[in-house]
Amino acid sequence: MSINLYNSNENLIFNTHDYKFAFMKTTLSERLQKAMKYRGNMTQGALAEASGVAQPTIWRLVNGKAKGSVKLVDIANALGVNVDWLANGIGEMEGPNNEQKFRLDKSLNISVWDETGETNDFVLSPMGKPLPSYRAYVLSRNTGCAEAPNGSIAIVDTEITPGTGDLVIAQVNNSISVYKFLDGGSHGFLSVDDNRVPLIDLSSALFIGVVVFLVRDFRR
Repeated sequence: MSINLYNSNENLIFNTHDYKFAFMKTTLSERLQKAMKYRGNMTQGALAEASGVAQPTIWRLVNGKAKGSVKLVDIANALGVNVDWLANGIGEMEGPNNEQKFRLDKSLNISVWDETGETNDFVLSPMGKPLPSYRAYVLSRNTGCAEAPNGSIAIVDTEITPGTGDLVIAQVNNSISVYKFLDGGSHGFLSVDDNRVPLIDLSSALFIGVVVFLVRDFRR
């Protein structure tokens, strides 16, 4: 799956809630075990080392004790499988990231940011070597935009100029969230799906960047 880095929600959204439940025929645990077996009966320890994910997390996922993890992109990259197949059972097992990465390539890391700034955490880029202007945000609450529910990972480009309808990350009243951008006024506006919620003038918010890749909530 190639991701075009321009502002189009249709190319942006990685999966939808309806697709998850309409097409999922196996569990995450079963798909993960299949991928590990396909990679030469890869052990949980080896997968933990290759993905940079704690081994207890791998154990919980393999044994069906966890329904998902925000680290599934890293795990899929380490296994060289399609992240949407691993997370949701959609598409083929092998996808655009089908080169197995047993040695972590730090050039693929995208730093995770939050309200306090850059954290010590990172995710592996699902789209090849990331640009220096990329940041990742793990959404810890529902945003008011159905495309970006709680638990999703949003990768933003801090140097892209937004256009009407684009999903963007902005900080409003010390809280970072996803909004839809609307042209207008001198700077533009931030909106959510509920049209009863007043528009936010972008001049009163801290604009961070345009969402160029969105991995939907894998915990459902």
